[in-house]
This record gives sequence, C-alpha cells and structure tokens, in this order.
Amino acid sequence: MHWLSLRVRLACGVALLVSLVIPPYAPKPAMAFEDVESVEQQFLLVEDGFLMKSSSLTQQGGRRAYSEAIAYTVKEGDSLERLALRYKISKETIAWTNNLREGATIHPGDELVILPVDGVLHTVKAGQTLLGIAELYDIPADAVAQQNKMKGSFLMAGQELIIPGGKPIVTKPVIVAAAMSSKASSKKGNGRTPPPTKPMEELTTAPTSGVLQKPCSSNCFITQYFNAGHYALDLQEKGGGPIFAAEAGTVIRAENGWNGGFGNVIEIDHGNALVTLYAHNKELYVKAGDQVQRGQLIAAMGNTGLVYGATGIHTHFEVRVKGVKKNPLLYIEE
Repeated sequence: MHWLSLRVRLACGVALLVSLVIPPYAPKPAMAFEDVESVEQQFLLVEDGFLMKSSSLTQQGGRRAYSEAIAYTVKEGDSLERLALRYKISKETIAWTNNLREGATIHPGDELVILPVDGVLHTVKAGQTLLGIAELYDIPADAVAQQNKMKGSFLMAGQELIIPGGKPIVTKPVIVAAAMSSKASSKKGNGRTPPPTKPMEELTTAPTSGVLQKPCSSNCFITQYFNAGHYALDLQEKGGGPIFAAEAGTVIRAENGWNGGFGNVIEIDHGNALVTLYAHNKELYVKAGDQVQRGQLIAAMGNTGLVYGATGIHTHFEVRVKGVKKNPLLYIEE
C-alpha cells in the first residue's frame, strides 16, 4: 500500500508538470471570434492618391473623428449634388472649400477638395490663435481641435484647418434698392467728390492678410482697442487720411450728421450677416445702394460726431456679425 501511494503521488506530480508546459487542447471553433463592424473602420483606403480612413458611419457627429480631406478628380456626369450625396456633405461645403461661385459648374478633370464633414477650410494667418479662429467662426475651440487632431494649441502660418460646421466669413452681400437721380449719379454721398490730389486707384491700400483688410493706409495706427464700453477699433492717421472698404459689399448706410454720436457714418454689408461700420468721417464718397470693392476709397477720416480731444481725427471701425459687435482684430491684422 505504501508503494502504491507513492506511485499515485508521483504520477500526479508528473501530470501537474506536464499541464504547466503543454497548453490544454481546445477545438478551433471555440477559439473563433465574431466579426465586429468597428474593426473595418480601422483600415485605410487609397482614393485619388490620398489616404482616407474608411467609415460606415452615416451620422455627421460620428464622422467628426476623421479630419482627412481628399482630392477628387471630376469625372463625366459628376455634379455638386451627386458628390454631396456620395460623400454625405452639403454641396455648399464643396463650393465653399473650392471657391466656387453660386451657380458655378464643374467639368471633367477639375480637382476638388472634399472635406470629411460640413464646414469650411481655413488657412491660418500670422498671429492667429486657435481661440481666435474658433471665435471668428463661432465654433467651439475644442471642436476645431478634435476635428484636426490637434495636440496643444500651436499653429503655424499657412496651416489649413477644417472648421466643422463653419460658414464663410464673407459671402454675396445683399442688394439694396436706392433711388438714383441725375445729381446722385454724378456725385457721391454728400455731393462732394474725392480730393483730386490722386486718382482713386492710387488711394486704395494693399490688402492685408486677415479676413478683412485694414480700413486705412499703412500709416494709420490704433489709438483705442476693443474693450467693454468701446466695441470697436479707433484708427488714426496724423492729419487725417483716406478710409477704405474692408471688403467688397453693398453700402447699406451713408449718412451725414450727428447719427447718435457716430457723425458722418457708413455701413457696408458683406454678406453672411457680416457688416462693417466706419464713423466720424469728414466726407463720404459713397451712398446707400453702392456696390464697393475691397480697398475702394469710401470716405475721408474726420472728427464728426462725439469725439474727444485734439487728436480726435480718426475712424471708429466696427465689425458686426449677426448684429453682435466683434473684436475687429480677429478679422484684420495691424
């Protein structure tokens, strides 16, 4: 009995050692896993030379995890509507991204940039920050950062960002009906003509790199910044100077007089609920209903209305989006 007990214990010990070295047998079906749909979303597809992540998601919110855009070569039979349906974005997004005017047609061979979500493509300008760009488009900064897979808030000039849900800052302005008379057709604003010292084309200023250009010459400087109680920039030039349209648009207001302290004032509608205002002018060279171009001479700097101090000759420049006064420095550069 003693030897039998010893043999049993020895056999158990050997079996234990063997079980530690050799894995237990399991049938192949027991080791298989069911296919998971989300696994397919991790593969990369190549389309027209660009890498893009595949996605079976159809909801816009889910697709925001992917920031890659693709380059698409237009084929025979393509249209903005068909491309919009194919890529599940709006045709407006395609038009905005590729600078296509309303009613524009596309042709075979055209190269189009297709964004992965509805929105716009923004090129970062020198001095712009993530928070500033987010405020510019009224989109949460974290949504912009997530869409572009940003780690931190560092940006480089020239970098392109997808702004999910964003719309262009400037679009086609409204057309304002204005009665024309023989006197009004030959003169502008208050009946005075621009100073004859220089042709109008020489009085236009070079565009700045912001969304809007500075409304005065390179010699003007900021005397008062945007702050609580002063929702504008005050820009001054010694001895006065020309005032330019910050962007193309329609003049919706050109009035002389007190005007609530604005003095001789001009407002221009640039479309997409963006309006700029120029106050305290000495002379007005445009009238309501005029179509103006970016950098066009519209007024002469003055000190009409409510202006304090001997250095009161300046322009009071406001930027309004949907009726809300925004910091102009978000839209222009000094």
